[in-house]
Amino acid sequence: MQMDPECVPCLLRRVLFETELVAPERSLDVMKNSLEILSAGFGRGVNSAELATEVHRRAYSDMGSRDPYRELKRRADEVALSLVPRAEELIESSDDRLRAAALCAIAGNVMDFGIGKGFDDPVDLVGAFDSIIDQPLGVDDLPRVREILESSDRILYMLDNCGEQVFDKLLVREIQALGVTVVGVVKGEPVLTDVTREDAERSSISKSFDEMVDTGTYAIGVSVERMGDELRSEMENVDMILAKGMANFEALSDHHYRPIAYFMRAKCWPVARSIGARKDDNVVRLYE
Repeated sequence: MQMDPECVPCLLRRVLFETELVAPERSLDVMKNSLEILSAGFGRGVNSAELATEVHRRAYSDMGSRDPYRELKRRADEVALSLVPRAEELIESSDDRLRAAALCAIAGNVMDFGIGKGFDDPVDLVGAFDSIIDQPLGVDDLPRVREILESSDRILYMLDNCGEQVFDKLLVREIQALGVTVVGVVKGEPVLTDVTREDAERSSISKSFDEMVDTGTYAIGVSVERMGDELRSEMENVDMILAKGMANFEALSDHHYRPIAYFMRAKCWPVARSIGARKDDNVVRLYE
């Protein structure tokens, strides 16, 4: 996705948020260097995820932290686990288990800290969970996604945030019930609140997947140019890619991989416009 002017304050707000988590005394230098990278890189046609990756790579170095969200990720998982009984109840009582599980997985996508468009504290999800689930899909390509799943042998499931991953387990279970092998994709290195192999093992979602690979690199979303050979091979050969969250959409929507289904909450106008949704829509969008 091409970077929008609205992405600039959003990106800077996140950098400041994460710096204040671990190194508030370094915030001036971190923001100064972030602004320099943005000034040099921002322009028409620039991919938003690629530029955000470069900003965060320098910011992490400046703040002296490999994983500034480490404790917040753990808290997000704990809060999400407390909501699993409610999610299970919704799925069990639904006459469309796949749809109910998809809505639960999308509800978890709201936990996106520091951008001013999701939640800044994991516990905020507790009060909002039912209202998000009750909101129907604003973009609903799930019937066609279901058709593809029913004829698939193997799909990729690209995880997004911690906390959210707890609900992803429920959706993975429903997809496997259709007879599909599900290969999970985690980040090769810590970046934002995204799930790494360590995070996946802590939450036990690693046991939910039939197989698991990582991106092989530091990147927001997935860097098609720098990802590992194992992931590249999977992306070229699976029957479908299911990608969670806005960052995966921002990174992959400019590339050729098809079919790819994006499951997300459209938390900002630039992403909403690009994917054909309204801001704050629950979205299942398929590109074939």
